[in-house]
Formats: sequence, C-alpha cells, structure tokens
Amino acid sequence: MDEASILNELKGLILIKTGIRTATPADCKRISIEISRALNKHVSETTIKRLFGFAAVKHNFSKFTITTLTEYVSGEILENWPIAIGLHPGSPPATWGDIKYRVSKVTDFTLKGIKNRVGMPYDLTISRKFAEHDFEEFLKSNYSFTAFISQPGYGKTMLMCHLAEKFFNNPNTAFHDSSILFLQAYNFFNAENPNLNFEDQLKTLLNIPKKESLISFIEENYKNSNGKFVIFIDGFSELTLKKDLKKQLFDSLINFICSVEDIECIKLVMSMRSTYWIRFYELIRHSAYLKTKWFAGNYFNVAEISNVPPLTEKEVDLILSRIDGKPVTDINPKLKAQLKLPFHIQLYYQLKQEDPCFNYSTNITFHELISRFIQENIYRSNYYTEKILFLKKVIQLTDFGKNGASVPKDLLIGELAAFKNAYMELLSDGILIEEKQYEDYHPREFVRFIQSHTFEYFLFIEILEKFNLRVEEDFFQYIQNEHQNNSARFQLLQWAIRFIIRIGDLKSLSYVFDLPLSHLEHNYLILFIAENLKYRSKYSADTNHLIREHKLHEKIIEQLINFDFVDASFKEAVEVLVEISDADEHTLVYQSLLAVMDMLSLDEHRISSRMEKIQDMGRSNWVIDPFEAIQLVHAKITNKYISNNELLGQIENLWYPFLKENRVLNTQQGIVYLMAIVLNLFFGSDQGAVKMINTIVKLHPKEFTRRSAFTIFIMNMLALSRTRINPGKKTEQLVRILVAIHENKHRYKVTQYSAAILKMTQTHQLKNRGEYLLARDYCEGCIHLFKTHSLNYNCIEMYNLLIAIFSDLNSVDRINEYKYERLTFIEDNKFSRKILALPREHTDFNHH
Repeated sequence: MDEASILNELKGLILIKTGIRTATPADCKRISIEISRALNKHVSETTIKRLFGFAAVKHNFSKFTITTLTEYVSGEILENWPIAIGLHPGSPPATWGDIKYRVSKVTDFTLKGIKNRVGMPYDLTISRKFAEHDFEEFLKSNYSFTAFISQPGYGKTMLMCHLAEKFFNNPNTAFHDSSILFLQAYNFFNAENPNLNFEDQLKTLLNIPKKESLISFIEENYKNSNGKFVIFIDGFSELTLKKDLKKQLFDSLINFICSVEDIECIKLVMSMRSTYWIRFYELIRHSAYLKTKWFAGNYFNVAEISNVPPLTEKEVDLILSRIDGKPVTDINPKLKAQLKLPFHIQLYYQLKQEDPCFNYSTNITFHELISRFIQENIYRSNYYTEKILFLKKVIQLTDFGKNGASVPKDLLIGELAAFKNAYMELLSDGILIEEKQYEDYHPREFVRFIQSHTFEYFLFIEILEKFNLRVEEDFFQYIQNEHQNNSARFQLLQWAIRFIIRIGDLKSLSYVFDLPLSHLEHNYLILFIAENLKYRSKYSADTNHLIREHKLHEKIIEQLINFDFVDASFKEAVEVLVEISDADEHTLVYQSLLAVMDMLSLDEHRISSRMEKIQDMGRSNWVIDPFEAIQLVHAKITNKYISNNELLGQIENLWYPFLKENRVLNTQQGIVYLMAIVLNLFFGSDQGAVKMINTIVKLHPKEFTRRSAFTIFIMNMLALSRTRINPGKKTEQLVRILVAIHENKHRYKVTQYSAAILKMTQTHQLKNRGEYLLARDYCEGCIHLFKTHSLNYNCIEMYNLLIAIFSDLNSVDRINEYKYERLTFIEDNKFSRKILALPREHTDFNHH
C-alpha cells in the first residue's frame, strides 16, 4: 500500500478514534494533545494540520510520524478494514464464502465507525419508519439505485445504519439471505488514487480477479437464493475531491448503474446532501433510462430537494423518552418542533449530559441549540472567517432583515469571487440555499438562509455590531421600530436578553419593560429572563450578586401587577423567580401571588404546601397577612371550624379597616387587595365586593383614571358583582365601557384573565336578558378556559350559572346533566363535597 493510501486510512481511523465527524483546524490541537497523552510521544499541531490538508505539505511525512499515528490507532487498524482484511495484490481467487466474509467485515467496520462517531449513544437513536417502507419497496422493485437526500443534519447516516441492521443482520427478515456492503465514500475513494472506477475498486476490495465480471459474479451466486447484494455508500460530504474528480466519481457510479441493467439482485443505495444530489442528477437527467432506474422514494420534495422528512412528533417523543429515561410529559412545542431535526437532538442530548435537569418552558433550550448548531457548523468549521464575512454581507443586503431573508445572487458577485470555498461550504452544510424566483417572467437567482432561526441569529449579531455591542434603550427601540411588523422582532428581543444575561449587564433588562409589548409577550419575556438567570446561575457563581446589584427582583416585581392568571407564562415565571430569589421580601411577594392561584384552584394539597412555604417568612409590613388569608381558605375548603377571626369578621360585616390607609399602589399592595377580594369570594357577598372595590377606587383615583391592567381587572371584578345584584343602567354602562376598553388592544393592556372575568359578566347579562343559549355558550367557553388553568373556583361558578340558566328554562334534564358534570368535576379533583355553598349562587352541594 502506498504512502498516500496509508495516510488516508490513518486520517479516517484518527477521526473514528477521537469521535470527530469532520476535522477542522481547531481539532488539530486536540488530536495532538490526545496522541501525547496516549503514547507520551509528540506529533505537533502543525503536522496534524498538514495531514488533514490545513497546512502546506513541503516534504514527505517522517517514518516517526507515520509509526506514531499508526500506533495511536493500532486498536482500530488491527480489528478493522481495510488494513486487517489484507487487500494484497496477487492473492488467490476468493471463494464466494470468502467474499461474503470480507463484505461482512467491511460492513461491521463501517457500522462500528458510525456508532463511535455519532453525537449521542447509538442505543438512543431510532429506525425511521418511512425509510423502512421505502427501502423494502425499493428492494422488491426493479429499480437499480436510490438515494436518501436532504440538507445536513437530517440523520441520513443513522437512517442507513438502522436499515443495515434491521434488514440484513436480523435472521427473521425476508432478506436474511442477502448481503450488504456498507462503504464510507471518504474511505473508499481518495484524491491520491487516480483510478476512480467503482467496479474495479469493488473487485479489488472483494479480491475478485480483474478479468472476472463483478456483475456476472454476483448474479451467478445469488440466482439460486433469491437474495440481494446491496451496496450502501455514505459519507460523500466528507470527500475532499476537486470538482473534476467528483465528476469522475459520479461518472464511475453511473457507469456501474448502467452495467447492472436489469439484474434485480444488485442494488445501490447512497446518502447525499442536496447539493451533491443536484450535481449527480445533472449527469443523469438527460438519460431516460437512468431516470427509470432511480427510486425517488415516497417523500421526495422537489422544492427542498429532499426525500428525508423531519422526525415526526411521535419519533421525537420516542427519542426524548430514551434520553430522559422516562415518558415525555410537557415539553415546549417550539422546542419539540426544533428537535424534529436529528442533529438538534444530538445537541439536546449534549445539553442534558451537561445538566440532567436542563428543562425550561421558554425558548432557552431552543436558543442554546441554535447557538451550538452555529458554533459547530460555522465558527468551528473551515473558512469560518470568510463564512462570517459572507453572511454579514447577506444580512446587510437584506437591509438588516427588513427586505426578508434572501438577496439576489448577482448582488453578491464580489463576495462569491472572494469567498468561493466558504460559500460552497455554506451551501453544502445547509446554511444557505440557492433558488430561482421570477421577476416579470424572467428567472432570477436568489440566495437565502435555509432556517429562519439561523438568519435571526446573524441578524441579531449584525444589529449588535451596528450599535457597537451596546444593548441599551436605543438598541431596543431600533428593534421595536424597524421590525414592528416583522416576525423576527420577538426573536431578536430574546437573543438580546440572552446576550445581556450572558455578559452580566443586567441593568439593560429594564429597557425591555419600556417597550409596547402585548401582555402575552410581556409575561413570556419575564419567564424568559427568569429562566436564563436560573440557567446562568448554574455556571456563574456571581449571578445572584448581579441580580442584587441591579435590583432586578424589584424591577420584575413591578411588572407582575397585571395578575394574568390564565397565561401559563405568568405562573411559570413566578415559580422560576421563587427559585432564584435569595431575599424573603421578594420571595414572599412571589409566594403570595402563587398563593392566590392556589386558593382559586381549591386544591387542598397545593394550599397546604404553600402555607408551609410562607409561614416562617417575615410578614409584618403586609396589611393583610398572606399566611392568614391562605390559612382561612384552607380551613373553609376542608370544612374546619373557624372561630373569632378578626379578618374574617371584618369581611363578613362589610367593615374594612385594612382599606383605611392610603398606601402606594404597587404589586405588594395589589396582592393585598386581591387577597381581600378572594377572601370575600369565600366568606363574603357581592354587596361586600362592591363596597370593597369602590373603596379601593377612592383610595387611588389617579391610578384608576390611567386604566392600567390592574385597574381594568379590578373594574371587571366590580362589574361582575354588580351584574349579579344590581343589573341596572349604571351596570350596563360600566360593562359597555369595559367592552370598549378590551376591544381597543392598541391603547390598553388587557390581560386574558381580565377578559375572562368580563366574559363571565356578559354571561350574567345574557341570562338576565333571556338570551339563554348564547349565555350557555359563553359559560362553556369560560369553563374550558378555567379548567385549563386550574381556576376551579371560577369553574364551579360557571357550572352554577348553567344550572340557573336551565332552571329558568324549566329543563330538568339539562339541570341534572350539569349537576352531574359539576359533581364529577368536584370528585375528579378530590374536592370536599361540603366545599361551600358559593355565596354568589347559594348552591347546596349536598343536594344532588
């Protein structure tokens, strides 16, 4: 074997041993260190770079270098193909049994190499059902060749590995008499060997004399068994061949396919990136015969030049259950969509290895995956400097994203000439794609990012550089103003928040809250901030110090007065904020907010648990003690006797000394008012609620003229109580004003919970007006919403209203139907059937 061939084998074996998929200049230092550790011998980083083509080769490699590299990979060489198989010229003609043995050794070597190099344990990967069906159909057909085609990262190699094991290593399949020769193109073909004749190289590998016809030899040995001889070729993307040699390689494969003709026992299966397939297809598209021999598969997408679809949701769930070792429960839908790309699952696995508790509700996992994907495919790749410069130019030509994510190719002529290799790799690696669009019936080529998230990342980086890496008020205003009607706006805000938290400049986070965000965006970004801070605290010990230094808890608490209890992000944000809080004054605010949601859930265990967390905290500066409030509700729902409680007496007697003092309306005071209203739900009356809320309005006249989210919510609670006890003209007028406010979403920030309370109010109005069927529809809509967010008190109110509606209609069947639904709901949630006769409806829960 000549030196060039030996060096090629050594390169492949080094990659297998080190687990590196594609070597980059940055890997050469690591390989040098690994060799030094393993052998206590030194092979310089520069020598490794020369071996992999990253540095000029001015002379032959020394015997010491080759011997050291051979010793380093000796375990691989002694066990595996091709060195161990002994491809020595002049060997005697092999028997078919010898050939099958060689085939199995090559295939076993290839499979072992794949398993060693995959980014996660092979046992966690799965076989793809679509591929199994397509492959079986192909094997039974008269097609000669097929290819699994996609952009990089879709798991083509794993797919073929599973097919090889399932169909050929399993004695129970219909193809157990068949053979599979699994080749890696980068091992089988090499630039130093000018002979790229595929059939001749196969004969050399299998030790078949050159005078023999490989095709006839295989056909003769399979004609009696009805088996197949299937050749798998993977790893085209890792071939370092010049353009003319690639054409020779493709021509050689095409000649082989032509020579197979109608022999059905020989099948060729390849895996190719879309860019490689385009070149290959260009060579066969004018041949009607070759196109009839190609099995395209059942999932071929012409627009994306792919026949490998993303993972299905069930496939993602199966892999995640293997990674986590338990069934998949809740996972962010956006993250799950991202994990449909198998390469991202490998990155997710790496994150879970670093932190087994890595589980976040927001896009934090998504952003970590994207960041790692870009690091792997750009910053740690060949020509990374040129790639970054090229991508910067693309972003600039999109006018910083305002003109979409694609640019005319003719505007990139200068960059294409300067960064040709970088551009070709960006295409090959699935970062960019070329496509044709028609302008005035004339085709024009465009270049665009394949994935929107990659575009958004580089757009953020470019905007960041535009502002000299300063993320301050003008930076956020720029994103808000320039991308107001652009779907990238919200992603850009998240990248900015992630950047701020990573560099520790937390003071800039306050600018986020000054933006005109919707409540859904507002709540989500608070959760996103909280989860990023939690994640940062795991690798940076100074996180809590920075939070205290920038008074971040105080700033976030100011933002929580909207009380949006039907937005999951609101509750989750408060739960994460509790985890990262290290001061009782902040923790008590968060725990009190959660306590209100617990009380409305009627869940005895949740309430008991919350009481334990609150009871030892200092509560002296609270007008209503949160612990006392939750303790009273717990006693009520567990049917415990309450005697001579001062706070309870004040609520029952409509006398509210806790409303005598005019305090600043901040989040803590808002929680106090909310707890008073909730206690009134359990122990008071609508008359008491109206009196209480009117007092609150008088205490804060300026705040209620501003119509903030909190004051709109309070006025909705007032309208609900008035609708039930005094549904006159003034109440109708109040409801009309509230409806107008809720409809004017551009001017007023209205929460979903506030809207749900208004819906309850309108339901009562409809019942009062005799519009019973519409009132029923409103009720059922509210019940569905409240059940989703465990606001069970509100659910029971709506069930009671449904019963009242059909009592007015004298519909005994429907009354009994909804009484049974209410009873089932109470029993399913393990509430006491003596829970309470709700003061709003005076319902007897014992009478069914």
